[in-house]
Amino acid sequence: MTTMTDNEWRSFLTAGTRLAHIALTRRDGRPHVTPVCFILDGDELAFALSPGSVKGKSLAHDRRIALCVSDERQPYSFVTVEGEAHVSAEPDQIKHIAARIANRYYPSQPADDLAESFVQQGFSAVRISITNVIARRI
Repeated sequence: MTTMTDNEWRSFLTAGTRLAHIALTRRDGRPHVTPVCFILDGDELAFALSPGSVKGKSLAHDRRIALCVSDERQPYSFVTVEGEAHVSAEPDQIKHIAARIANRYYPSQPADDLAESFVQQGFSAVRISITNVIARRI
């Protein structure tokens, strides 16, 4: 097992259309894991949060978050990120993140249209301040 360098794990996170599996703790202490489309935006990881989701309720109670992105092909590499989530209802933030997600995961759809629909539907923008990274190539 080899530890990835900073550049290697950043490249791993931005390659292709891998999903991040977000891990949170519900208010009653039960764990919650769910896949999300995401982007690496500078030194933060970001995703869009649908209104009324378990993720949103969990983050309102506890902003600590962890996620794992893995490769399903050998050599089965993975990157685990830990941090603190910051949720924003600011339309410009939502549009920025949603447009980048659209470009990455839905390239055949107009990014601006998807971004605007996220704002109209009441999505929020989530930015994760990264506090720890575990990145391995097996």
